[in-house]
Amino acid sequence: MRRTLAVSRRILSQFAHDKRTLALLFVAPIVVLWLLSVLLGTDAYGPRLATVSLPADFQTALEQQDARVSDVSEQEAEDLLRNNEVAAVLRMADDSTLEVWAEGSDSTKTQAAVAVVSAALNDLQKDASERMEADIADKKAEIEQAQEDAKAAQEEMKASIEQIMLALPDAAKASLPSSLQDALDASSDGALSVDDLSIDPASYLPVQDVEVEYFHGNEDWKMFDFYGPVFIAIFLFAFTFITSGMSLVNERSAGTMTRFLATPIKPAEILGGYAIGFGTLSLVQTAVILVVALGFIGFPNEGNLALVVFAAVSMAIASVTLGLLVSGLASTAFQVIQLMLLFVVPQILLSGLFDLSGAPGWLQALGQCFPVTYGVDALRAVMLRGAGLADVGFDLAMVWGFIVLFFVLAALGFRKKHAKPMRG
Repeated sequence: MRRTLAVSRRILSQFAHDKRTLALLFVAPIVVLWLLSVLLGTDAYGPRLATVSLPADFQTALEQQDARVSDVSEQEAEDLLRNNEVAAVLRMADDSTLEVWAEGSDSTKTQAAVAVVSAALNDLQKDASERMEADIADKKAEIEQAQEDAKAAQEEMKASIEQIMLALPDAAKASLPSSLQDALDASSDGALSVDDLSIDPASYLPVQDVEVEYFHGNEDWKMFDFYGPVFIAIFLFAFTFITSGMSLVNERSAGTMTRFLATPIKPAEILGGYAIGFGTLSLVQTAVILVVALGFIGFPNEGNLALVVFAAVSMAIASVTLGLLVSGLASTAFQVIQLMLLFVVPQILLSGLFDLSGAPGWLQALGQCFPVTYGVDALRAVMLRGAGLADVGFDLAMVWGFIVLFFVLAALGFRKKHAKPMRG
């Protein structure tokens, strides 16, 4: 027991003297938990919809739902849909048929848009039913009042004729036609009838049918298809980061790095060699992952396969350079794992794995500061929307900008760390 306690004291003593590891041990989990609390504490997703010249009643019903509704022109609606800025466009296909033109790449947003339309139609139908019942009641009361007025007028006319007939001589009464007496005896109940009431239900419900069309994808796409590019990017980034980060720390621990520095080779050349080597390995890894994802799992790909490969490899190389940067900050392999929680996990959480449309503005802005966000956007645009190089050029440029930034910072940190004189 004494020897066991001695071992435990040694471990605790090592942690007590390693301030960086001790800080990461508490800071990293707290940061990740805090991000999760913010992400999962946001309001429920309310789809953004664009409407084109809808009936006023239906437009009002839509605006009362949990959605962001904008009334735009036909061209503006198409541009918003093409740029993935709305979940769907609503327009009338004919006088009574509503067309829901869904963006389609995200089945969750499409379902949310259809649910909003269904709720608005239910409210509209309920309101139309109440108005129709009120109009029927008013019309019925109007007919009943007309019947009563006609009956009173007939009774008054009958009384007047009877008075006139009393004043006539018997000979004149005998000469009156029998149809006059029949008219006096007739009832006014059949003069007007509720059956004469004519109401067109279509005039109360302007939308009677709904058709759903897809700008991208189709009705068979599921939520997993939308997250396919996210998983590809995350797996490439996370696993490549661990491999590259661990390797440099292991090289330093084994003394290989010291022998490298004893040669004329420069730190930038060392890091460049690591980047090329791991970049080549990531190319093979990317090929294997894409073959499995597209050929066996069945992720959809609407775009150019070569562009998908280039975007995925760019993500892997960004992870390699970030791994080299972080490994320069870490003294042990254990610290690499802890730094991963700070440098990689927040990127994963803010890359598109969660919908940030309802998140605070600062959190959305923070998500734009990471390479994974741009890599995921590029892969989604190509695989789900068939985007070309011109459409994803900015995202890919940002990824390569991060690659250059990480490499430069890694080279500077590497040079600074190994330029320190050895302590005696």
